[in-house]
Amino acid sequence: MTLRRTGFTLVELLVVIAIIGVLIALLLPAVQQAREAARRMTCSNHQKQLGLAMHNYHDTHRVFPPGVFADGLNDSLNTPPHSMSWMPVLLPFLEQGPLHDQLQPYMLTRNSNAFPSDLMNTKIETLMCPSDPNRGQTGEVHGTADPPPDFNDGFHGNYLLCHGNEEITTTTDNNATGMFYYLSDTDFSSCTDGTANTVMAAEILLVKSNVSGARDWRGRYYRADHLSSIVSTRLPPNTTAADKTRICQGSPQSPSYAPCASDTNTQVLYSRSQHPGGAMVTLMDASVQFVSETVNTQTWQDLGTKAGGEVPGEY
Repeated sequence: MTLRRTGFTLVELLVVIAIIGVLIALLLPAVQQAREAARRMTCSNHQKQLGLAMHNYHDTHRVFPPGVFADGLNDSLNTPPHSMSWMPVLLPFLEQGPLHDQLQPYMLTRNSNAFPSDLMNTKIETLMCPSDPNRGQTGEVHGTADPPPDFNDGFHGNYLLCHGNEEITTTTDNNATGMFYYLSDTDFSSCTDGTANTVMAAEILLVKSNVSGARDWRGRYYRADHLSSIVSTRLPPNTTAADKTRICQGSPQSPSYAPCASDTNTQVLYSRSQHPGGAMVTLMDASVQFVSETVNTQTWQDLGTKAGGEVPGEY
């Protein structure tokens, strides 16, 4: 009798491995798309919470918070809270009442630069886009105070309020076309273009600070007099044009997904995201829309104004 061995031949094994590889190659994009769909839904929910928080703030105070508590570009107020953004005063409406209560004494009596680092570094999940790999930045430190740290920039977020469709300059600080700018004092009556036709907030991409000795101020909420907390609709989402702000990761460190050029007199931040094809935007009626990066530029600019009298096109 001839003894016959059982098992796979080398050819059979290679065929099976090849089939498994093909199946994985077919399934991986579907898995990635499903994950991104979930992240995009979470981003939409976060912006919805931001929109409702802004509405609740308005219901309580009969006015929206200023885009920035400063009286000009690169120029802090002479009285507290100096240069912080809209974010700290909105905390009670984002289910962050205890953090707000701890920050409030510093808002009333001290420069926002001197907020305790442990408070400033608190991450606010609602203000983070899960698709941004750099989300949740905290703790950029500069200065030589004793004890350190001095001028901790604190938490950076992905969602910024819209100041309009222009670049901010030293001559337009307090006369922007949108709802939120330096010492803005707007309410629903200011939005004569209609709440469904005016951008409240849009997302940006963050860039890691302190890389190769460079820093990036985009998205910081506590020291916002340098336009770090408000965004423009001057160019469509994911534009390849460079942001302009006083301190950012400029060339050669500037990443292609969020280019930037340092500028002390003219500053602008554009909406960007890692969602394929566009970015999530909150309108003044608290609805959240996905705006394509191929949106007509004029339509996008019209959506940024509060009282321009335009009728935005399809987007």
